[in-house]
Amino acid sequence: MINKKLLSMKLLIVEDNESASKQLKDTLSLYFEKIFIAIDGCDAIEKIKEFSPDIIVSDIRMPCLDGIEMIKQIKSKFYKPVIIITTAFNDPTYLLDALDLKVDAYLIKPIDIHQLLYKIEESIGCTRDNDLRYKILSEREYEVFLDLARGLKPSEIAQKFDIKPKTISTYRNRIFKKMAFSSNAELIAYAIKNNLI
Repeated sequence: MINKKLLSMKLLIVEDNESASKQLKDTLSLYFEKIFIAIDGCDAIEKIKEFSPDIIVSDIRMPCLDGIEMIKQIKSKFYKPVIIITTAFNDPTYLLDALDLKVDAYLIKPIDIHQLLYKIEESIGCTRDNDLRYKILSEREYEVFLDLARGLKPSEIAQKFDIKPKTISTYRNRIFKKMAFSSNAELIAYAIKNNLI
C-alpha cells in the first residue's frame, strides 16, 4: 500500500556510486513523485538550496564533502529535514558522529528497502500499526524476540529451545528484517515501549 503522505514529499539521494543511486531512485520512485540525486556532499548542498527536500538519504564516505560534514552544514541552518545515513562501513565512530548530529536513522548497506521506508515513515510520524509490528512474527520468532529483549544471549536462548546458536542468529536476522530494527538497543526499546517485557 502506497503512503499518500510520502508521495507529496521531496526526497534527495546523496550517493557517489552512480549505479547504487540509480537503483535506489528506481525503487523509491514507487513511493515518491519528486526524487533528486546528488553525487556528493557539495552537490547535495546545492540541491538542498534549490529544492529544500523533506527527506535526505545520504551515504557517509563521499568525495568533496562527506556525509557527516554535509549534515553539520545542514544542521546549522533553520531547515530541518529527515536525515537517514547509509554506509557500507559498520564503523562505531561514524555511528557516534551520526548520533551526535541527531540523524533520524543509520542503516548499513546493502539497504533493505522495507527497513528504509519504515524509518522514513517513523521519522515523519506516519507509520502504520507501529505498535503491532510484533504481530507479523511467527510464534517461535516472537519467543526469540522476547528473550532478546530480556537481554538473553543467543547461546542461552539456543539452550532453552535445544537448538544451535546459529539458528538463533537466523531468527534474530529475520526479526530485525521484519520489524525494521538495526540494533539490539532498538529492539529492547520497542519491547519496553509497547509493554511486551
